[in-house]
Amino acid sequence: MPTRFSFSASREKIKRQLGIDHPEPLQQSFNIAPTHNAYILTATAPHLEVCTWGLLPHWANDQSVGEKLSTAQAEGIASTLSFRLPIRQRRCLVLADSYYWWKKQGRDRQPYRVHLQNGDVLTMAGVWDVWEDAEGIPHTTFAIITTPANPHLAELGAARMPAILPDVEGREQWLDHSALQPALTLLQPLETIGVEAYPIDAAVDDLQNNYPELHRPLV
Repeated sequence: MPTRFSFSASREKIKRQLGIDHPEPLQQSFNIAPTHNAYILTATAPHLEVCTWGLLPHWANDQSVGEKLSTAQAEGIASTLSFRLPIRQRRCLVLADSYYWWKKQGRDRQPYRVHLQNGDVLTMAGVWDVWEDAEGIPHTTFAIITTPANPHLAELGAARMPAILPDVEGREQWLDHSALQPALTLLQPLETIGVEAYPIDAAVDDLQNNYPELHRPLV
């Protein structure tokens, strides 16, 4: 499952792929982790929104809950306490150009970068919620929904992958809250578009490292 991802798309690319004319320059980040901010698209705004990764349900007692809810398994999500309201009323798309996955190799872990071979932005299915702190300040947060890994990633040893919605029809259906069941059927391992994974330098392990060279294949 994704515990880190990156976003380095331009406004022009977002407009080409998603038809969204974002009003401001997009902030790039090559090492996004839970508690960090990232771009999501909801049905309530015409442009991308910056929200915090790690879902804080509106009923949560404290902010630490969010670190434990960065992802949600598609299986059974509609009946899970933290996600049963957001999956019905607050679905979103989480934008990335790739995500990172660590493969166990003996006592070590080798990081991999996973991205679409055609270079498109990953539009990952997610859910969001709004939580108010003790001072009444609202915090909008999100989680990424995961599915079992597709055969290609499973061969590399990955157990899960984000639910990726690569086409316009699927994205529109996901953001349409009029019915739940059609949206749930979209949460399948992506197999229609090529997914590429390649090893990268362990510098990505350190969250202080945030630069384009993290995407460079390991030689």
